[in-house]
Amino acid sequence: MTKYSLINCYSDNNKGDLGIILSTIDYIRNNDHNADIIGVSTYNYSDPSYHTEHVLLNKTIDVYPSIFGELNIGHYKSQPIKLIKFFWETIRLILLLIIPVFISSKFLFSKNEKKTFLRLKESDYIISKGGSFICNDFNLRSKIALLRFVYIFLVSFKLNKKVIILNQSIGPVYGRFSIKIVNYILKKCDKVVLRENECIEQYQYLNFPKDTIISNDIAFYLEPKEVITNFEDGNINIGITMKYVDKGKESEYQTMWIVFIEYILQNYKNTKIIIFNQVPIDNDIEASWRIYKEINDICKDKIVFMTNDYESSMLKYLYGKMNFFVGTRLHSTIFAMGELVPSISISYHGTKSEGIFKNMGVAEFVVKEYDYNVLINQFNKLFLHTDKCKDILKNKLSDYQAQMKMDFTKIFNDK
Repeated sequence: MTKYSLINCYSDNNKGDLGIILSTIDYIRNNDHNADIIGVSTYNYSDPSYHTEHVLLNKTIDVYPSIFGELNIGHYKSQPIKLIKFFWETIRLILLLIIPVFISSKFLFSKNEKKTFLRLKESDYIISKGGSFICNDFNLRSKIALLRFVYIFLVSFKLNKKVIILNQSIGPVYGRFSIKIVNYILKKCDKVVLRENECIEQYQYLNFPKDTIISNDIAFYLEPKEVITNFEDGNINIGITMKYVDKGKESEYQTMWIVFIEYILQNYKNTKIIIFNQVPIDNDIEASWRIYKEINDICKDKIVFMTNDYESSMLKYLYGKMNFFVGTRLHSTIFAMGELVPSISISYHGTKSEGIFKNMGVAEFVVKEYDYNVLINQFNKLFLHTDKCKDILKNKLSDYQAQMKMDFTKIFNDK
């Protein structure tokens, strides 16, 4: 029996992240029927989030607490105490890396951390599951967060484990030290599988291995779970996801949505806008509500809020009932395209949107700036080429699914 540990499991309440994890579990089990899989949280056992953010995932696999955990959460609320905690745990990591494992594991970890450490020690593969967390921004806070995020990689290397980066986006990375440590991780990993080639093209300061595999986002293949709906078949149903964006761009973002929604509802007959709750942990519905209040009153009776906290597989099913999808949340468009729904992505971070849409043969339907003219033009074009878009998505999904099956033996190379 082969043991797999999925590290950096984040939250049930980020539906894209949960969808990635569930799809990864299915991918492994479909190719290795006797696989023994566990997850390792981003949260330490002492953090309340560890006990609340993995309720759904725990129904599928056991989720162990992080050894170090995220910096900005937990019992410690004041910034000075958080910094003291950060420096202490950095020292703890250094000691772990220089002291023999059989000594450090006895004295440096709490009881619950020891359980995670022992499971990592037993693992045949440690998998950094998909997403885009290996990146940072210019600010010091983000650089520290990246450092904390990669601690578990360093622990895994100390244990001489095979570490796989599986279907992730990597970059951008800012700061000499941050770049150095990411390059160290890329060098030490047994295999690196990227979900888009743009990472290599745009971040040439990162030393990706020559045998890097280019694949796709694994959440395309999440199995949908049926939900009873009352969407009217006679309507053009357009699914939407919104989010809070940086304050400097907030006004442009809101204006883009307001003008777009009013234009669509006034120019396309029998159209409904369906606003979904993709990431409850980031208050997506609250962000959407702020925009809704500014929309012309004559349009509001054609806008529906889906505020229920649906599971990832349920959201995918619901998105499949849409005629079109326009999402700021990338995984909302991935779920939709996985159900052959023509989609537009509002890009807000790194290469991930343009890379994944390029993978799917629909790169032109990424909006890179908060411009309502661009968004309206893209939707009009998408509407005119609906059938062609569906055919492209269908063929690409089939091709990538076949490729991923073949890649399994390359990635987990002792099978």
